[in-house]
Amino acid sequence: MRMDDQRPKKYGCVHDGCNALFDRPSRLSQHILVHLNHRPHKCVEEGCSRAYTSKSHLERHINTAHRSYDADAVYSCPMCLKQYANEQNLKRHYKIAHINCSKRYYCNECKLAFKKKHQLSSHMFRHTGIKPFSCSLCPKTFVTITEKKKHVRNHKIYTCEHCSKTFTRWSDVLKHKRNDHASKEYICHHCGKVFKQRNHIIRHVKVHMDSRHVNTYFCPFENCLRVYSRNSNLKQHIQIKHEGLRFDCYICGAKLSTKGKLNEHVLRHSNPTPYKAPKTLMTGRKKRKDAFDPRTSTALKLAGLCRSDTGTNDEDVNTHDVDDSTNVQA
Repeated sequence: MRMDDQRPKKYGCVHDGCNALFDRPSRLSQHILVHLNHRPHKCVEEGCSRAYTSKSHLERHINTAHRSYDADAVYSCPMCLKQYANEQNLKRHYKIAHINCSKRYYCNECKLAFKKKHQLSSHMFRHTGIKPFSCSLCPKTFVTITEKKKHVRNHKIYTCEHCSKTFTRWSDVLKHKRNDHASKEYICHHCGKVFKQRNHIIRHVKVHMDSRHVNTYFCPFENCLRVYSRNSNLKQHIQIKHEGLRFDCYICGAKLSTKGKLNEHVLRHSNPTPYKAPKTLMTGRKKRKDAFDPRTSTALKLAGLCRSDTGTNDEDVNTHDVDDSTNVQA
């Protein structure tokens, strides 16, 4: 059956607010499944959970998503020469772009009609073999006006008004201005360091503040010596360590301490990475330069506490600082 053959659409959907019409009862029945959210045709490919209301839609999904096809085997529109990977997409394009539209331009060779002159010009390439659209800046020619417009953009030059550098894309000009000419809005009055974002300088200023004015947050639970420089970190510590808050993976049941770690864990199920053994001193890891230096947590430094102030021996402090190094954020 030709694309331009149409049947009268006399079967209407009775669902509230839906005015869809169909030429066959079978298509109406298939359409009603959409309102019922019933998709009986499920993809059987491993790892794919897609489902569809009709068998033809499922076949189209399998052909485009799970099967490779010859790149030369494409479906081309006879009117505007646009190409599609399957016949269903071509039919949908033909119906939207070329059916029931005012057609004023006719081909003298095959009597096809077009609503725009450039569509007829593109179509004539099939009969004459001559590309109708040419670039005024170079000798290149094109079959469609869309290809010509895309090519002409490559000839346009954008110039930066600050340094006269030239670019072929406007997005590159904006990126260049943002990186090279944007004013450094936030300047530290203590050391003169400049920042482009407000939250960066707020975090930096704490380095110059007197430790007596920096808030320190101690864990209120008995026998817990954790200290934090941010109240949000203390709350997270209490929820995880003392209240037992965990985020469960719905795939394998693993329990994660934060929502971010859960999201990262779930991604590993869909895109697993091969195991990579950590480096050791025997396999090439470099020895730490501060391996034998005593360690102190950042929170204790900000609080102005030292070993003698805490009343603990060296072994307790070192152990506590090693644990805190992974939890405290200055």
